[in-house]
Amino acid sequence: MSQSIPDKYRDLFTKRAFASLATLMPDAGPQVTPVWVDLEGDLVLVNTAKGRQKDKNMRRDPRVALAIIDPDNPYRYQWQKSI
Repeated sequence: MSQSIPDKYRDLFTKRAFASLATLMPDAGPQVTPVWVDLEGDLVLVNTAKGRQKDKNMRRDPRVALAIIDPDNPYRYQWQKSI
């Protein structure tokens, strides 16, 4: 299942904002990494290299959570999950 980014938060993808990407390790424990993200249409692009732990985790189990915090207002953020 995928979710679309609400229009009121799409601007976060145009700012120099880090996102926190949570993936699941093989033992089902969380692995959270700060990442750069971009938006291409309704697809969220995550900056990673093939073979990195987050890449392996997402290929094995596509369930992730992503939080992007507005650098201009840290109390404004967008949280998405994919199941």
